[in-house]
Amino acid sequence: MIDELKIIKNKFGEKMSRYCRDYLSTILEENGKLLQILLEHFNPSHELYKDLEENDILDDFKNYILKLAYNNNDIIYKTNKTPEELLSDAGYNLFECKTEDDIQSFKKYYVPGEVLCTFRDNRLDSCRVFFAVKKDVDNIKRIDYKNPKRQDKYGTSVISIQFRKDGTNSLSIKNRYNHDVINPDATFSNNLDNIIPGLTYSFEKYYNIVQKYKNNNFEILGYQPHQGKYYKYNYEDNDIYYCSDNIIIDHGNIKKYDKLRYIVFEYFILDMIDKKIIKYDNKIIDSFTDTIGEFDKVRVLKKEYGKEIIISFENKEDIIIKLDKDNNIIGYINNNVKNIGDYFLYSNKKLIELKLDKLENIGAFFLCNNRVLTTISLPNAQNIGNGFLYCNKRLTTLTLPNAINIGNGFLYHNASLTTLLLPNVKNIGGLFLYWNENLITLSLPNIEYIGRSALELNKNINIYDMLNNKNSEIKKLKKSY
Repeated sequence: MIDELKIIKNKFGEKMSRYCRDYLSTILEENGKLLQILLEHFNPSHELYKDLEENDILDDFKNYILKLAYNNNDIIYKTNKTPEELLSDAGYNLFECKTEDDIQSFKKYYVPGEVLCTFRDNRLDSCRVFFAVKKDVDNIKRIDYKNPKRQDKYGTSVISIQFRKDGTNSLSIKNRYNHDVINPDATFSNNLDNIIPGLTYSFEKYYNIVQKYKNNNFEILGYQPHQGKYYKYNYEDNDIYYCSDNIIIDHGNIKKYDKLRYIVFEYFILDMIDKKIIKYDNKIIDSFTDTIGEFDKVRVLKKEYGKEIIISFENKEDIIIKLDKDNNIIGYINNNVKNIGDYFLYSNKKLIELKLDKLENIGAFFLCNNRVLTTISLPNAQNIGNGFLYCNKRLTTLTLPNAINIGNGFLYHNASLTTLLLPNVKNIGGLFLYWNENLITLSLPNIEYIGRSALELNKNINIYDMLNNKNSEIKKLKKSY
């Protein structure tokens, strides 16, 4: 028992070893059994216990391990009803997608920034795709759910039920919020019977879809089950899971990268030998790698928060990329780049600090899905594309001293923003500062044009105090408020 616990400590950390000793001691009576179960069902990670504890599912974990150890069978709910009939009883209409046009017809239910990667292309090559839509879906509005929860009425009003065509029929139930909630691809814990009892059996009976690897009703947020084994992942895009520990699960295929040569972070791969950073999936549009280019030297330093990658050049400043312990980008300093294309770090969720002091031109959807940025330096930004910092939740103050032209949807629903200073801006697109309820101070002394729906749903600011009265176009705009 003692040797087994030492190995568990080495693979999964001291807290997990203690938990196993205190709560799974019966299994430890059989030498090697608990270790075998853990290694068969969980990729080794010292973060596992923390994630179980933070999600308050240590008891669920214990029950899951006991179930695996003693072969308790799931209760099977049998029914003669079809999936369509059962889902109708649960308030849904069910549709199977046979063509790409069928899939695209459901895109209308998703708001910008929450569209599933299912809608890109070729999903039918890898999955059998269904959509279940609530019968009263037109009455369920996104704007009514300011604090999204994966299992709320909006999130589950349109779900995509997808079975992988890899021989396992492994299931993913995708949430309407997409990546605005945690683990959106495991809605209802990827268990059809959590929607309505008997649905798993009904899909087996009427569609001949038998899931060979069920997750036994156990789920950890941020972990992807693959053939009965859980992997901690950072991102999912186009059915590819970018996991901790330099692992990528690509449409069911496990790829492990040598840690002496590579660092897998988010959906990028740093090659420390060939000195380059690439996107793993070329279907992903993200201009991040373009801001770095070829470099001469790379160093990796261990930090308390994770690691720091220092990229060096002969005639330019160093670039610094800060990663947390799961290899998410949390900081980026690049004082070389002057132009950034569209979709810069589009899917990033964890970036806190950004410093781009020479940047002049910014493409569309810059950090569009980041919600936690608190520090940003863009002193020379002049032209800013559509969707800049869409729905950020943490930024409180922003000054852009040299900005002149701003696109549509600038700072849309930035919940914490209180102060915005734009001393030289002349032209701003539509939906400017839409739904920014805490904004108090706004400076626009040189504004000449603002598009439609600017400053709607702003409660704490007086528009008449911030517009240049000398400009005739602004006078016209004022009359509309």
